[in-house]
Amino acid sequence: MTRMKNITLCMIAVFMFLVFGGCAQRYSIKPPTPSSMLYVEKANTETGLKITDQREGDDRNFSIGRLKVYLTNVTDEMIFLRENLVKELNSRGIAVVAYDTDDAPLQFIVRKYRIRNHRSTGFSPFQTATTLSGDYISNGESKKLAFYFRIGKVPIWSMKEVIDPCYSIPLSLMVKEVASKINRISFGLQMPTEKVDALVKEIEGSTDNYVFLKVLELGYTNNPAAIGPLVRLADHDDDYVKVAAICSLGVLGAVDQFEFLKDCYNTRTKDEKLMALKSIGDLNTPEAIAFIQSVKNSDEYNHERIRELVDLFI
Repeated sequence: MTRMKNITLCMIAVFMFLVFGGCAQRYSIKPPTPSSMLYVEKANTETGLKITDQREGDDRNFSIGRLKVYLTNVTDEMIFLRENLVKELNSRGIAVVAYDTDDAPLQFIVRKYRIRNHRSTGFSPFQTATTLSGDYISNGESKKLAFYFRIGKVPIWSMKEVIDPCYSIPLSLMVKEVASKINRISFGLQMPTEKVDALVKEIEGSTDNYVFLKVLELGYTNNPAAIGPLVRLADHDDDYVKVAAICSLGVLGAVDQFEFLKDCYNTRTKDEKLMALKSIGDLNTPEAIAFIQSVKNSDEYNHERIRELVDLFI
């Protein structure tokens, strides 16, 4: 009886893997909702932003992985990025418009941009790693600008359960984070400190499974007042909150937390380690770049996730 039960379970596992892991899926994602946050001041002068696709070879494949996934309402991922990025910046009081000409004062040259999915069996989480990287040019100065977000969801009844957590949310976060970095580099606008304090109180009193999204909002504020709370939240009980806090230190450009981020990379495991590496890259200082290069020169670069992240910056 036990043997028959084991055989039955194996057959179910194989069936689940074939059904949920081997068939092409077509998903329609939710479009990103522009932020409701406004900075203390507004950038009323209209500024042009040009986004150029410079991906090469396999990097031109937007959706890749174990499962073939087609996002039916993202027919052109570059248009999706451009349109939603402009909407997000406008929603924060920054008058950016899309340019197609080379005289645009702001330019983002995209080198990497994709969603990679992975799933081992029909019972394991469906995971995606959403990545974006390129050269952002502002006032004639070029800086590396990158995004990385990894998340997983175990579908119980249908593969449609992975659409929001694994596709809609990461792409929305990508737009918000890139907009935040453009603001920090080119405009330097901030959220009021009292709004930062209110957001911290919301986070500390929340039991919502998606409270990590509010933690990420602290990084979008571009206010140094958020750094202290983020360092504390990096030791939160919730794994997603910890990862979001470490990520947000990089979004804020918290260069004074370089040693803390190095310690996170060297002592923590899995996603916290990855996000610490990503945030170090976001700092974009000579010390940070040297650290990323040292990881590339080490044996850790042989790990797929580490290599995928390092290659966004070097």
